[in-house]
Order: sequence, then C-alpha cells, then structure tokens
Amino acid sequence: MSELEQKVRRAAYTYLCHVKAHELQIQFDELWPAMCPKEPAPQVPDWPPDLSRNLLLGMRQQNEFIDALCAKYEID
Repeated sequence: MSELEQKVRRAAYTYLCHVKAHELQIQFDELWPAMCPKEPAPQVPDWPPDLSRNLLLGMRQQNEFIDALCAKYEID
C-alpha cells in the first residue's frame, strides 16, 4: 500500500470515528481504540461531524475500501 493510500485510509477512519462518536454520544478518544487499536489517536477534527460525514460520502464514491467501511458502519 502506498503512503498516499495509508493517509487516505487514516483520514477515512478519523472522519468515521468523528461521526460515530457523535452519534453514540461518546468521546472520540474513547471510540478510536475500538476502531484502530494499533494506531495512535489523531487530533479530533475541529469541524462539525456532519462535515466529516459529507467528506466520507465524497471519498466513498472514488474508493472501494472507504465504500465498504461506510457500509460496515452505516454511514449514509
């Protein structure tokens, strides 16, 4: 996997965690280890979770991995 693909996947997981933490009403830092236990937690995005959802939906159209991730975690 290229460095760019790794960065895109990490961004997708960050946005996903941002959205799901908001939906579940828990802290981003509490959810991150459940989703990516081997990765250090990134900074919480400083924009609303709806923007992270919209970013994921846009990324989903161009990337099969992100499409599958969105389907798994029910991001519509």
